[in-house]
Amino acid sequence: MSLIDKKYDETFSSILRYYEERIDADPKGTLVLVNQELESQNIRFGNNWTGRGVVMDAVIAATISALEIVRSACEYSIENNITEKENV
Repeated sequence: MSLIDKKYDETFSSILRYYEERIDADPKGTLVLVNQELESQNIRFGNNWTGRGVVMDAVIAATISALEIVRSACEYSIENNITEKENV
């Protein structure tokens, strides 16, 4: 596994771990934050004028991919009325 692949996997996993509890506790609030972050990261991904390099491209791509999964999880929780309180 290359350095770039390792960095991608590390970033992807850490994003999912970061949002895991937030999805359960407040899927609607988390969805708002994730949508804002996705917008920001997509703009950042398109602005490569500084020549950030392949490692940072992998970090941004992993962040976007993970945030898309988080967004889907939030939407699923909202549609199915799943919250942490119900899981207790």
